[in-house]
Amino acid sequence: MSYGKYFVIWIWLIVLLAAGTFISTLPISKTTAVGLILFVSLIKAILVALFYMHLKFERLVPLWIVAGFPFFLIGLATLLVFAGIVSG
Repeated sequence: MSYGKYFVIWIWLIVLLAAGTFISTLPISKTTAVGLILFVSLIKAILVALFYMHLKFERLVPLWIVAGFPFFLIGLATLLVFAGIVSG
């Protein structure tokens, strides 16, 4: 992969960082803001995993299972928090 691709991904990460910061200043409910920020953070995590960790180029299925399991746990934790089952 050329350095140009890394630069483009880096620019996208900066844009998504700015988007998350901008979302936090919007006059919307806290729950909606947190949900949007988590969604933007998930996109950033996927970009980092695919390109900087080179998972996009892996052909091993077990590696995808190992790499994807934390996303499942994060999604489950988010669901439990929004459902009110876990309070912090």
